[in-house]
Amino acid sequence: MSLSEELLMIKLALVGKNISHSRSQEMYERLLGEKVDYSLLDYQEETEVKSLDDIFKESFRGISITYPYKKHFLNDVTFSEQSIKKLKAINCIKHEHNKYVATNTDYLAAKYLIEIEIKKNPSQDYIVLGSGNMAMVFSMVFDQLGITYKNFSRREHGDLNRIKYCEVISKKTLIVNCCSREFVFDSELPANSTFWDMNYSFEPHEKLREAQFEYREGDDLLYYQAKFALQFWGIKDL
Repeated sequence: MSLSEELLMIKLALVGKNISHSRSQEMYERLLGEKVDYSLLDYQEETEVKSLDDIFKESFRGISITYPYKKHFLNDVTFSEQSIKKLKAINCIKHEHNKYVATNTDYLAAKYLIEIEIKKNPSQDYIVLGSGNMAMVFSMVFDQLGITYKNFSRREHGDLNRIKYCEVISKKTLIVNCCSREFVFDSELPANSTFWDMNYSFEPHEKLREAQFEYREGDDLLYYQAKFALQFWGIKDL
C-alpha cells in the first residue's frame, strides 16, 4: 500500500479489555468495501484508560467502547438522543464542534433486529439472560416496543443453568444471551426455542450448534451496530 493510500484510510479505534477477539474491523471493512486503519486500545485497568482528548489526538474519525468501559466516559460527552442517555452506557463517540458526542449503537441495532423479529414471529415469546449493559439495552427495547419478556440473571436467580427452561418455555421463544463470557450456557432448551448469543466467536458455545434448538450467533447485531456507527460518524450513509 502506498503512503497516499495509507493517508486516505479511515482511522477508527476500539476501547475495551481483552478485545483481541473483536470482529469490528471486519464488519467496518465489509460495509465500506475498503481497508480501515483500526486500533485496539486494550486497557486491563480502568485507571489506564486515556482521556478522550489524548485518544482523539491520534486523529481517529470515531472510537467504539466495549466491555467493561461503556460507562467510563459518561461525564465527558453529550448525547445524540435523550433515550440513549437513559441507558447510562455508550459504545460510540465522535469529536464534533469542539465537543464529544456519544450514542449507543447496540441499542439502535437491537431495536432494528427485534422489530424484524416481531414482524416475522408476532406471537413469539422473549427471554433475556443477564443484568449488564447489553441486557439493559434489550430490556429498554422491549419496554419501548411494549413487548412482554422474562429476564433471568445470575444476580437474582443464581446459576442460570439450573433453570428448567423446558418448563418455563411453552411456545416459540427467542432467548437473548447477554451474560458475560464468564458464563457458559449448558442447559437444555426445547426445540421450539432460539438461543441468540451476544458472545460471538465464543468457543465454549460452539457445541450449542449441535443442540436440538436453534443457535444463532450475535454477529448480526455486530453488523448493524457497525452500520449505525458508520452513520453516526458521518463516514457512510448505508
